[in-house]
Amino acid sequence: MDTTKARLIEAAGREFAAKGFDQARIRTICDAAAANLAAVNYHFGDKEQLYRAVLLEAYRRRSTVITPQIGEGLPAERLRAFIRFFFDQVVAGADEDTWQSQLIMRELFHPSTALDHVVREWIQPRFNLLKSIMREIRPGVDEDRLNALCFSVVGQCLMYRMTREVSGRLIGPENLKRLGHAYLADHVTEFTLAALGLGPPVALDSTPES
Repeated sequence: MDTTKARLIEAAGREFAAKGFDQARIRTICDAAAANLAAVNYHFGDKEQLYRAVLLEAYRRRSTVITPQIGEGLPAERLRAFIRFFFDQVVAGADEDTWQSQLIMRELFHPSTALDHVVREWIQPRFNLLKSIMREIRPGVDEDRLNALCFSVVGQCLMYRMTREVSGRLIGPENLKRLGHAYLADHVTEFTLAALGLGPPVALDSTPES
């Protein structure tokens, strides 16, 4: 990446994450990037396209891959692999205090038109993969039910990201820390399969690793 362009993205990422799109100032971004005002138009076109580029860059830095390679195993194990991927690549962001994570969370709560590009390039492929797995688990299910099943899986996972501060205060930060991503991914998988009548009830005596 051109060094000026890279500096602009880094400076804009911090500015947008701290202030949001409307309050962020191009002059502040250019000053922080040691670039002149014309550099934004040259590299990106305008403020909106700069924001879109920065948001996509935030997703690229937060996630190493768009969708996982989860093989051809049984549908239940493919679901487990997807949920583990989701915890590693999406939920893990709650543990980072970076402009990328802050900007992503800001965009989710205060969406802009740039979210359409993020959904198309990053979120939709993952959701489509989850739908294909759930379709294997529940063949013949109608589209509305299929979407609801997928949202239920995603919702269980995202709860651990969106409510981290509250959860830590409810059970204590050390207890929350003990609920590692591998443990939680297995729990969500087993809970989902049990709810669908495809597995035994979640074991009440299972405990997370210390």
